[in-house]
Amino acid sequence: MRLALCLLLLVALPACDSVSDAVDNAACQATGYADGGTVRATVGSDRFSGTCIRVDTEQGTLTIVGADNVVSQNNQEVITLVLPSSEARTYTLGSDAATAVYAARTEDPNDQDDETYAAVSGTLTVESASATAARGTFAFTGRTVGGTEVTVSGGRFDVTF
Repeated sequence: MRLALCLLLLVALPACDSVSDAVDNAACQATGYADGGTVRATVGSDRFSGTCIRVDTEQGTLTIVGADNVVSQNNQEVITLVLPSSEARTYTLGSDAATAVYAARTEDPNDQDDETYAAVSGTLTVESASATAARGTFAFTGRTVGGTEVTVSGGRFDVTF
């Protein structure tokens, strides 16, 4: 009996995950996050995993947006990376043309100022890029308009578009 129950769970649980993933992917695509891949990092002491991805490659720039949740605007974290080109190289955040931002919307969605942390220092490295994919690493210290800081470390992006 136990063996039958274990086998049933072994077969049923992955199906639940794939249904959940399909719903999540549909929500991402319905809100304009239709590209593939991930943006992951540690923000403060918390793990961030952006699986709703949007990539723009207009006028030679490369913009990567990773959101952890596109369904609830009141409970959402987003990391945005903006590069002046898609060439493989390391950018110094705060002094090069590249920028990085971490935004957390967890309380009042109308009060964005103290929840948006723009990079004041750090690095953003494009390890490889093509017409359809990009991957690399990032780490930065972000600061709000009010002066509050957050450390974003161990960042990695691996996206397709």
